[in-house]
Amino acid sequence: MADKMKLNKTNLDKLEAVDGKRRIVWDSAIQGYGVRIMPTGVKTLFFQTRFNGEVIRVTIGRYTGTAPSAEQSRKRALEINADIANGIDPRPEKKEAEAATFGDLLTGYVELLEAKGKKSARNVKNHVTADVQKAQPKIWKKRAAEIDLDDCIKVVADVKDRGKLRQADKIRSYIRSAFTEAIKARGNVNAPAKLRNMNIRSNPARDMVKVEGSSQARTRALSLSEFRAYWEHVKALPEPGRSVMMLHVLTGGQRIQQLSRVTLQDIDRDTQTVTLLDYKGRRAEPRRHSIPLLPEALACIERLTGAGSYVFSCDGGQNPINGKYISERVDKIRDAMKEAKELEGGHFTPGTIRATIETRLAAKPYRVGSDVLGQLLSHGLGGVQARHYQHHSFNEEKLEALQMLYRMVEGLPEPTAQVIPFNREATA
Repeated sequence: MADKMKLNKTNLDKLEAVDGKRRIVWDSAIQGYGVRIMPTGVKTLFFQTRFNGEVIRVTIGRYTGTAPSAEQSRKRALEINADIANGIDPRPEKKEAEAATFGDLLTGYVELLEAKGKKSARNVKNHVTADVQKAQPKIWKKRAAEIDLDDCIKVVADVKDRGKLRQADKIRSYIRSAFTEAIKARGNVNAPAKLRNMNIRSNPARDMVKVEGSSQARTRALSLSEFRAYWEHVKALPEPGRSVMMLHVLTGGQRIQQLSRVTLQDIDRDTQTVTLLDYKGRRAEPRRHSIPLLPEALACIERLTGAGSYVFSCDGGQNPINGKYISERVDKIRDAMKEAKELEGGHFTPGTIRATIETRLAAKPYRVGSDVLGQLLSHGLGGVQARHYQHHSFNEEKLEALQMLYRMVEGLPEPTAQVIPFNREATA
C-alpha cells in the first residue's frame, strides 16, 4: 500500500499496520499531514513540519472511523498549514502564549499573589484595574510578548502625571514583578497556568527607574501639645468613630491593614493581648505580632464589638474598617485643630500618628529604646539576629511603653522613684 494518499474516510478505513509494526502514511495533497497507524488499530492524525528551523509535530486527534472525524481533521490540517504560512507557531501551547495579553500577564500575577496567600493581592488587583485596565485599555489588550519599555513607561507616567507619585511607583513595581514571575513560571509547575504558559523570556520593565518622590521619608511628627490636642478631639468623636480612633492610638498606631483583619478570636482575654498578622514585605508566612491591651483599649473593644467577628468595625463587627474610614476622621480632626489654632506643623495623615507615637516615646522623659519600639510597631525585625537568635517576647516592655503612651496623651506625669533620706543618727 502506498505511503501517500488522500486521507479521507475511505482510505483511512482501509489503512492497517504492516507486519505488526507502527506505520505512517502521508496525505498526498496537504504536505505535512499524516496518520500514524498502531498495531492495535488506533489511528492518530497529526501535522509535522519545520518551523523556525525546528521540526515540530502537532497532534490533531484520533480517527474515530466517522466521516466528520476525517473531514474535521483535514480542515484542521489546512488551518495549521495556513498558520505556518503566516509565521504562526501552530502548537496549541505556543498559540496560547502568543495570544496572551498584557492584561493576562497582570491578572496571572494577581492570581499568583492570591495563591501564595498574600493579603496585598486585593490591593494590587484594584490598582491594576484602575491604573492599567481602565486607564490604558489599548496597552491592556496588547500581546504580552510585544510589550516594550515605552509601553511600561506610558502606564507609569500617566499615574505620575496625575500627582500620584507613590501609586505610580507601585504600578512600576507590579509590572516589573509580573514579568519576573512569568519568566520564573516557565520552570515552576506550582505557578498559575496563566503565567506558566505565556513563555515570557524577557522583562521590558527591568530598566524602569524608581519614581522620584515616591518614597520620601516622612518627617512630620506631631508635637506633644498637638498630639494631646489630637487625642482630645478623638475622645470627642461620636461612636463608633471615637472608640475606633482611640483604639488606633492605644494599640501604638498599628498599620490600618493589620488592624482591619483583627477578629474576636485574636483577642486573648487571659493575657489581655491582641495578635496581629504582619504580612508586610516578602514574608511567605505572616509574623505574629502581639500587642498588650490596656484597660482603656479593652473598653473600646467592648463598645465596638457585637454580633460580628471583626474588632475594628463600625457596624458591630459585621465588616472591618478600611483606611478611608480612618483618613476621613483624621482629616476632620486636623481641620478642627487648625480652626482652634492647635495645629503647629501643618498637614498630617494617619501615618503621622504612627510616626508621632514612635518619636515621642523615644524622647524624654520616656526614652523607650529602639528595640522595644521596633517590637511594638513591628518594623526593623528582618535581620539575622531577629530571625534566628532573638526570641524574647518583649511583652512587658511593650506594655510599659503603651502605659507611657496613655499617660502622655492624658497629660499625666511619669512616676518617679521616691527618695528616702537616711537618718544619720540612726545609722551612727
